[in-house]
Amino acid sequence: MRPLDRLTATDDGYALARIVVAVRTAVVVSIGVVLLVGPAWARHHAPVTFAVLTAAMVYAAVMLANPQLEVRRTRYSWLVTVFDAVFTLAIIGLTGGVYSPVVSVLALVIVASAARLSFTETLVVAALLGAALVPTAVMLSPRTPVGIAPTLQAGWSALFLVFVAIITAGLSALAEREHRSRLRALVEAEAEHAAAEEERDLRARLLRSYESQQDGLQVLVHEFRTPIASLEALTEALSSGRPMSESDREASLQLANRHVHHLRDMLDALSDVALSRRPTFSDGRVRRIDVADLIAATADAAGLAPPRLRLAVSGDVGAVLVNAQGLRRVLTNLMENASRHGRGEAVDVTCTHDGDDLVIAVLDRGPGIPAENLGELTAKYVSAGGQRGTAGLGLWIVQQIVESMGGRVEFSARSGGGLIATFRAPVG
Repeated sequence: MRPLDRLTATDDGYALARIVVAVRTAVVVSIGVVLLVGPAWARHHAPVTFAVLTAAMVYAAVMLANPQLEVRRTRYSWLVTVFDAVFTLAIIGLTGGVYSPVVSVLALVIVASAARLSFTETLVVAALLGAALVPTAVMLSPRTPVGIAPTLQAGWSALFLVFVAIITAGLSALAEREHRSRLRALVEAEAEHAAAEEERDLRARLLRSYESQQDGLQVLVHEFRTPIASLEALTEALSSGRPMSESDREASLQLANRHVHHLRDMLDALSDVALSRRPTFSDGRVRRIDVADLIAATADAAGLAPPRLRLAVSGDVGAVLVNAQGLRRVLTNLMENASRHGRGEAVDVTCTHDGDDLVIAVLDRGPGIPAENLGELTAKYVSAGGQRGTAGLGLWIVQQIVESMGGRVEFSARSGGGLIATFRAPVG
């Protein structure tokens, strides 16, 4: 509930409570009227009765100014109930005891107490009032039976019915209003809970988005590092002035050209991501390529060339419909990993077009990975073999790209030492 709504509801509740509390004032006034026009025996203790009625009127005025004491279960609930009971019993004793018309006011005391106290407490109040009424009636009632004129008795009874109607209807309305307030509070609590859940979910999505951006930056650094480092080495070799055969110069220029094309492809892919707002590992551009040529080119870029590279091809891989950029990134990372950890030994690569799947395996003779650690190879920021200078992202990138291509990558120990990385993905 909004603050203004709460203030309005509170004001409305206090206004209704004042109507209920006003009954106390009306009862005191009506008792005074009855004593003035009633029988003489009811005025036997007139000075004391007047003093008690005056005190009761002051008490009623205080309650009228603080209606919340009447309708809420506060620490004053029992105090208000005790004051009501004491004033009522005192007036009963002073105005005829059991014959006093004020005896009927005890019912209003019980009704009002029910609004402030619990069910059990109200029963206790009723029992105590009944127990106090008996000695009051016995000790303070006239010794001979007395009665009130029928007209006065009927008028008082009719007025008392009005008092009962006002206080019960008012308390019922207050109870209904309190129930509605509780329902509104429950609805607001549910709404606030839902808003808090939505805020937490939004915060989590923003955090995941931030982490994804950080991952993207790490991937870009990793992907651009190899071709740029190779281009720096080629540029240094070509500009050093050292004698170089024409064939070596031509091979260096071709390798530099391939690196330039690789960088251009990665920039195109990055542009696609920026335009489409897709994840870093998007589906990419699918086109027909010669997989054997792509393997040779990526191996050469990673520093693997015959005789250190041993390539075996089976099946038709000359015109395979595949995400060429994604496959190049996978092979570059696998070749780099094999070259870095292969300790100068030959790297075997097998390529098979098996039905609708392309299967490529890269086998090195490195130190290998313990079987219990194979599952950690594709974890982010875990560097295989503990090599310094790597970001620990290569094999994680491989897994992300392969999954985006609908495939999978598996690692296993190679007989005789080393690691086998097997890539499998559906192709056209």
